[in-house]
Amino acid sequence: MISKSAIKYLVITLSVLFAGFVTIEFYQGEIDKLYIVVVLWILFVITILWLGNRYLYKRLDRSVPWLQYPSKRFFLQLISSTLFSLCCINLTYYFLKRLINEDPPDQTQMLVVNIYGLLFIIPVLSINFGIYFMMQWKKAEVKSNLLNERHLRSELDALRLQVDPHFLFNSLNVLAGLIEKNSKGAQYFLEKFAEVYRYILQYQKEDLVPLQIELSFVQAYVHLLEQRFGSALQVNIEVPENDNQQLAIPPMALQMLIENAVKHNVIAKETPLLVDIRLIEGNRLSIINNYQPLTLEKQHKPGTGIDNIRKRYRHLSNDVPVFQTDMEHYKVELPLFEMEE
Repeated sequence: MISKSAIKYLVITLSVLFAGFVTIEFYQGEIDKLYIVVVLWILFVITILWLGNRYLYKRLDRSVPWLQYPSKRFFLQLISSTLFSLCCINLTYYFLKRLINEDPPDQTQMLVVNIYGLLFIIPVLSINFGIYFMMQWKKAEVKSNLLNERHLRSELDALRLQVDPHFLFNSLNVLAGLIEKNSKGAQYFLEKFAEVYRYILQYQKEDLVPLQIELSFVQAYVHLLEQRFGSALQVNIEVPENDNQQLAIPPMALQMLIENAVKHNVIAKETPLLVDIRLIEGNRLSIINNYQPLTLEKQHKPGTGIDNIRKRYRHLSNDVPVFQTDMEHYKVELPLFEMEE
């Protein structure tokens, strides 16, 4: 079907043609009738070529799409457009010649018309192909960017949902033990357990959370670990509340670092695991734990926590975390973000 804009264009052109013929009749003695007829013929041919090729392109889009058959579509469109355009030029010129002097055009005239027609058609088709390919390239780029954005978003969602399932089972085992020995302690443990998972459900889809909220979550998480390890695990948090009101951090980043320290180090009363968390200059958070790796037979497989944090920061900023290990300590510096007002 012809679009409304095409119909509007055709109506305007036909109106111009009609006005031109009226002008010819009115000024028949003062203006050369032949020149006006030729101008009107050119306008008419251009209109027919534009409408016809537009219809032809749409038909080809359905049967021979560019993306599926680029080479076939190019040559098919080039040949069909050229033949259609030449047919329109020849037919309209034939009737024009008969209208002017009632004689059909001879072979020389038809040859000249076809040569001029090709000289007109080839540049127009080249420009049309160029514009079309430019538009398709732009659409493809936008689509590619959209797909990349969706891929990154799904990847971020997957990263946020990476919570060690062993933590859930270990916490439930601790809770079961407390229920038998200490009902009040079990109730408090259950409150902290609910606080931890409430945080996970509430903020797992966020890119950033206020640092103060993350620290409250970490304190609840550490309480659950302390019920399991007792004094063998000591976590010290020194982040003044007044200094972190406008700071933000990716959710569960701190929790993953503590989880990583617990998973890969010896934790015993004789050699407790010490974790120190504090705010340092440049809006960065320092996390340091004593380095006492498990023996080879007890070591866990490399986890996804550190890789998770790296990827999430890479999506959010060019300022990446720093991870360092020496003979005595494992050190991490996490960049913090300024919260928008």
